Amino acid sequence: MHGLVRRSRVRWRRLSTSLFAPVRLPLCLVDWLGRFRNLVGAGLPGTNPPRGPLLTLALLAAFVAVWTIYGAISAAPAAIHNDMAEAYVWGREFQLGYAKHPPFWAWIAGLWFDVFPRTNWAFALLATLNAALGLLGSWMLIGDFAEGDRRLTATILLLLTPFYTFLALKYNANSIFLSLWPWTLHFFVRSVDQRRPSDAVLFGLFMGLAMLSKYFALILAATCFVAALVHPARRAYFRSASPYVSFLVAAIVFAPHAWWLARSSAAPVGYFIHKTGLGTMSVIISCIVLLVGVIAFHSIIIGLIALTKGDLPRDWLATLRARWLEPRFRMLMILSVLPLALTLIAGLAFRLRPSTNMTIAIFSLMPLLFLELAGSKGDQRLHRLSLALVISLTLAALALSPAVALAKFWFATDVNYVEPRKELAREATKIWHETTASPLLYVAGSQRYEDAVAFYSPDRPHVFEHLDPNRAPWVKAEELGEAGLLVVCVNTDKQCLASTARFSTPLAHSAQLTLVHSFWGYTARRSSFIVTVVPPRP
Repeated sequence: MHGLVRRSRVRWRRLSTSLFAPVRLPLCLVDWLGRFRNLVGAGLPGTNPPRGPLLTLALLAAFVAVWTIYGAISAAPAAIHNDMAEAYVWGREFQLGYAKHPPFWAWIAGLWFDVFPRTNWAFALLATLNAALGLLGSWMLIGDFAEGDRRLTATILLLLTPFYTFLALKYNANSIFLSLWPWTLHFFVRSVDQRRPSDAVLFGLFMGLAMLSKYFALILAATCFVAALVHPARRAYFRSASPYVSFLVAAIVFAPHAWWLARSSAAPVGYFIHKTGLGTMSVIISCIVLLVGVIAFHSIIIGLIALTKGDLPRDWLATLRARWLEPRFRMLMILSVLPLALTLIAGLAFRLRPSTNMTIAIFSLMPLLFLELAGSKGDQRLHRLSLALVISLTLAALALSPAVALAKFWFATDVNYVEPRKELAREATKIWHETTASPLLYVAGSQRYEDAVAFYSPDRPHVFEHLDPNRAPWVKAEELGEAGLLVVCVNTDKQCLASTARFSTPLAHSAQLTLVHSFWGYTARRSSFIVTVVPPRP
């Protein structure tokens, strides 16, 4: 038996040697950087190696620059994702709530585009900044449980998942938790550990902002509550003012939205209920797919740790049983795993489909948990290899970004790359100005197109969502009559055409458009639209 284990570990080492051959150049780069850092620190009197805030900010700036460039190039042929256009449209109106979600993440998008131009690269910059703030928050959170190279390695390993890179480029109500989730947990841990008023206030503030972004934050709140119950200082914590100060601050932050819910028939709650009650088998399949996706997204981390440390993941179970009695490890385990477990439980209880997009931000501590389960052997090698692999994958993604853009366009794998949304915004605005002498103030139409016209039209119109006053309470009937309305319907969208007829007047004018989206000489499929101009009242 011992011989079999020994042979298995030898095979692991040989496999690791062959697998890591492509990252030898980045490994040399890592060594050179380390020598340069030490040389600078030793050669200049009174200076220290740049391990402090300046280095952290420089690394975050490099992360933002590289992934913004990747996002801008890879999405060059595409219109922005509908979730992102929706964030812009909602954020412009600055409501206390919207038809699907609470408002905080949309407010950020609205304020952002009061400063930046309405372009793909500007949205990529916003999304990448959100991910960078999440990485900084994860660094702080991991520092509550680990120090030194282990803390740095656990943070680097996060970049070997797609959560802070590829998936983060779609800014929406899920990705905002990339920045909110780790900071909330960080101030929660500090509040329980030290019970300082400032930490309690900040924990409540971030918890309130999370609730003000999406009700999925209830999973975060439940996780914090359970973790507080298992903390060694739980009695002192609940006897102190800290938890009640946090609750009060969170309630104050959330109160305006709660007031809006009471006055708006709780539209986001109705949207959530609409998503529940699905078939049991489909829900179970979705839960299994989520688990498989989580494992797949962490597969590089699991494989890297197993190969560098020479232990198989099945050996980690013995470590888990041995260390479960340690209070600090138990808290780490709960904060790492419980959010996923609660998501699956909620999916089964409410019969809704949980997805990896929903859980994009809940794994900040997972790499550290894997490191703790694998022990301290080989930490230095793992640190060097993980950093080299991150550099390799980042440079490869940047180099391949033009190919990604062309492949998605040529093979039509993503509707955002082939639908003529930018072209429709330009042509529909042109038709409006040829028909009326008024600026374009309101647009409505088919799914994905109405928001895209609002984003890309030079007139920056407001959106009368799906021609439904309940979904767009910022559109008043008298203002609509005075300003007029532009409606863009896909010619096969019967519901959009029927709704258009209800808002038409005898002066309304319709035109049929057939548009194609082109990029670098390649043309996507044709799409036909009916554009209706309802001019202002005389």
